Amino acid sequence: MHKKPKRILIKFGSGILTRPRANALDDKQFRRLTADVAQLVSGGIECIIVSSGAVAAGMRIVGLTERPLDLTTGQACAAVGQSKLMHLYASMFAKHQLNVAQLLLTHSDLDSRTRHQNAKNTLRRPPLCRGRRPGRS
Repeated sequence: MHKKPKRILIKFGSGILTRPRANALDDKQFRRLTADVAQLVSGGIECIIVSSGAVAAGMRIVGLTERPLDLTTGQACAAVGQSKLMHLYASMFAKHQLNVAQLLLTHSDLDSRTRHQNAKNTLRRPPLCRGRRPGRS
C-alpha cells in the first residue's frame, strides 16, 4: 500500500519554463504548471518548487538573444529576471488563492551546518500559513 506524500519537491528548469527558441518565459506553460500544482495542494500535498528561469527572464528584459557565457552577464540577467519570475509565479498562483514565497540558497548555505538548519527551519514554516489567502492575514 502506497502512503500519500505530505510534501513534494518539484523542479522546473528553464527548458520547461521558456518558449522554444525564444528567450522568454512561457505564460501558457506557467498557467498549466501552476494549475497542476494548485490541484496537488488542494489534495493536501504541500509543494516546494525549485525553479530556474531567472536568467532567461532577464535576457528578454535586457534584450539579449543568446544565453550569456560569462558569469557576470549571467548574474546580471538573473538579478533582473528574478523579480519577473517571482511576479509571474505570484500572479499565476493567486488565481488559485495560493501565496508564494522565495528562498534563495547557494551551495555554501547547505555546506554550513547552521545555515543549512536555518534553511530547513524556514521550509518547515509555510504550513503555519496554510489556508491564508492573498491580501488577508
